Amino acid sequence: MGVIHVHTDYSHDGRDSLEGLRDWALGHGISWIGLTDHAEDLTPERFDEFAGRCRALSDARVSLIAGLEFRFAGYTGLHLLALGLSRWIEPRTPADFIRDARGAARFTVVAHPILADYRVPGEVLAGIDAIEVWNAAYNTRFLPDPRAIRLLRDARVRRPELVGVVGLDQHDSANDRETRILVAAEERDPLAALAAGRYVNLGRGMRFDPSLSLGPARLGALSVARWSFDRLERVQHHVVRALRRHRAR
Repeated sequence: MGVIHVHTDYSHDGRDSLEGLRDWALGHGISWIGLTDHAEDLTPERFDEFAGRCRALSDARVSLIAGLEFRFAGYTGLHLLALGLSRWIEPRTPADFIRDARGAARFTVVAHPILADYRVPGEVLAGIDAIEVWNAAYNTRFLPDPRAIRLLRDARVRRPELVGVVGLDQHDSANDRETRILVAAEERDPLAALAAGRYVNLGRGMRFDPSLSLGPARLGALSVARWSFDRLERVQHHVVRALRRHRAR
């Protein structure tokens, strides 16, 4: 069992050291972590150090897989993940990322498409390996994102090999939002299993396959539940803000 979209203190907003994350994984039954620190926080030399430390801390019990998260000027909210990154890349555009990652990364993901309002360039959908259909930070730990699922389904019409994944988007292991990716015990290479679609996405009270084969009724029920949950969250947010204003008087 593993997790992806995890940040360390190599990111400006990450709190966990690589050693701390390894200990966290051992305590939670996690055998591999797909790390995705912010590319803009690293240099080529810093990335080489990061990747080397990942290799040094990995063993038969826990594998720390080096990767980066990229963002691009002019593409608001579009973040792309490169997992299993063997060398430094510095793409300036999403098209550059698809080209450069092809020879350097082993698994690539459109992260939290909600931030980009689900607008993903065609060249990305034509070359990416996966879409994050459940980001535990932006979609909460309770439910996946129905619109991200629909984005995946539409893209799979042309590219049926495209898969959906769950991501923690974790910056602090003290706040574990509990999404996981389950690969078979005999799989020795989790990224190969992800690329081939040999895994199961797990979340609180929900599990689904990489192709998101939910029937219309189940997807419709998920959409209603997601809408209701988001509405409740907004109400709670407004109540909390009102209470803070009241106390400040």
